[in-house]
This record gives sequence, C-alpha cells and structure tokens, in this order.
Amino acid sequence: MKKNLLVILAVLTFGYMGCADNAYKPTPPAQPDSYLPETYLSTWRYRDSIYHDNADSTAPNGIKIDTVSFTINGNTTDVNGLICYNAVVASVKNGPGTVYFHAQKHILGLLESTPPFGMTNFDFLVDTGKVGYTWISTPSENKLFNGSPVKSINTIKEKDITKVVGGITFTQVVHTTANFQISINGAPYHNIAYYDIYLAKNIGLIEKDSYVYGNLNETETIIDYVIK
Repeated sequence: MKKNLLVILAVLTFGYMGCADNAYKPTPPAQPDSYLPETYLSTWRYRDSIYHDNADSTAPNGIKIDTVSFTINGNTTDVNGLICYNAVVASVKNGPGTVYFHAQKHILGLLESTPPFGMTNFDFLVDTGKVGYTWISTPSENKLFNGSPVKSINTIKEKDITKVVGGITFTQVVHTTANFQISINGAPYHNIAYYDIYLAKNIGLIEKDSYVYGNLNETETIIDYVIK
C-alpha cells in the first residue's frame, strides 16, 4: 500500500505525457498581484528532495535530490474548458516533460497527465478566499486513482506572511494546505497524504512539502526564478 501511495504522490508532482498545444489564447492572467504568474518564458527552478522510509524494503535508503525547472512556453491546452498555460519541465534525474498551470474562476493550480492515472488536477489556491477558507477539489479527472474515489480538502491557513526559502526572504506569502483522501472498497474517506503549499505574490510557488501518513515524503524549495 505504501508503495502505491508514493506512486500517487509522484502523480501529483510531475507529468510526462504530451498534449496538443495552441498559441496563447486567451492571454495569461495579468502579472501584478498574481500568486501564479504564467507569463511567457517565466521560469522557476527548485531543489526537489525525496525522502525514503528505511523500513520499506522496496525503497532505497537515503534522500534523492533533484533539480527541476519549469518554463512557460507560450502554448495553452484546453482541458474540458479549463485553459491551461503549458510549462516545459526539465528534471536532472527524470528528463523533460510538460505540466499545465491554470488560473480560472479564481482557482489557481497545476494540471498534469501521467499514465496510468490520466489527468491529475492539484489546486493551490482560491485567490479570493480569506484565512480559514476551505474548498473541496477533485485531483483526478475521472475522480478515481487505482479504481478508488479520491478528493482533496484544501484550506487557506495564512496570508501575507514572510517566509525564508533557500536563503531568500519572500513577503506577501500565502500558505495553503491540502488533505488528499481516498475511499477504498466503499470505506469512509481517510487521509493518506498532506501538503503544505507556499505561494508568493507575483512570483508563484516557493515551497511544497508532502507528507504520507504524517511522515515527510518530499520537499520542493525554490532556488531561483525569472518572472517576465
């Protein structure tokens, strides 16, 4: 079960299946005051640390460190009416790929296509929400992972905070959380993964911490960025 959960976590991080692209239409959200800029050629580079449980014989010991960058490439993809702004992924360990940022109806997030699960949607923020605002999203287009229903309960925990990441001090940061839940064989939904997400205004994602059953599984922290 733990191995399957780690696979699901990977699904929520990177995607490597191509989609048909179109030129920017409509144009991306205006740069000022955006928590997820999607302007052409904007780039973010992250240190991606993946932690393994030494008690799990299926996982190698130690921490896997990767450097991953996202660059908005000027194309868009329409996914059932959701306009996504495409970003080229460059991973030192996993190679190239594509992910899809979206900002529509005040919901900001990331959409990716990863076999065998299909399209996976991860909400980052409702930008009109206040501290304490909670919303439920569906992380899978068909609402299933491995045949079991899933949902994400998302909450805005803090707004306008200051946070230091990788030696850089960021202001106007919003902190949100996501509880990833699954219902197996008709049982009540229960939490299997938890995320802390930090977004800086006019910059985007600066840190994402992932937990499985309370244990830290992965940390993504920003190294540098260029916002066009």
